[in-house]
Amino acid sequence: YAKMIDLNPVKEPLIHAAIRRDAILENVVITPEGTCDYMDGSRTENTRGSYPTWHIPNHEPTGKAGHAKNVIFLACDAFGVLPPVSKLTTKQSLYHLVSGYTAKVAGTEQGVTEPMATFSTCFGGAFMPLPPRKYAELFQKKIEEHGTTVYLVNTGWSGGAYGVGKRMDIVATRAIVNGILT
Repeated sequence: YAKMIDLNPVKEPLIHAAIRRDAILENVVITPEGTCDYMDGSRTENTRGSYPTWHIPNHEPTGKAGHAKNVIFLACDAFGVLPPVSKLTTKQSLYHLVSGYTAKVAGTEQGVTEPMATFSTCFGGAFMPLPPRKYAELFQKKIEEHGTTVYLVNTGWSGGAYGVGKRMDIVATRAIVNGILT
């Protein structure tokens, strides 16, 4: 799924174009004319959309791929501590996998009005039935077996904490990710 609040066709063209028949929207305001108002957060900023993979032009129709050459962890750092991108050692990769650091930001959960740190084991603790150590061991094995490089990309604030620094622009974040992948 993708966050829909402030969805901009210039900054997020693939997601914007993917919202069509067979997509599902949650909490998005529909105008009387029947169009989506992605700028309207009057009810909640927690607006979401999901869409089939075939709505993305370069999707892999089989849903299969080889082993990852690169793994990218996304972390929303609300305190301006993380750099825009970090290339991690295996040990650092395991730490970030197990800690799952990010921040809750306004619009992601009811009652959150400013960013607050949160940790979710393996970036999805609620969905991980095994002990974190098992996932860390498997991840380490795959990194070593396939020579995978792991990066941590900051989608949060740079130049200072929330209220002081500036939020990483999605265009800049996308450029970082594209740089990693090329």
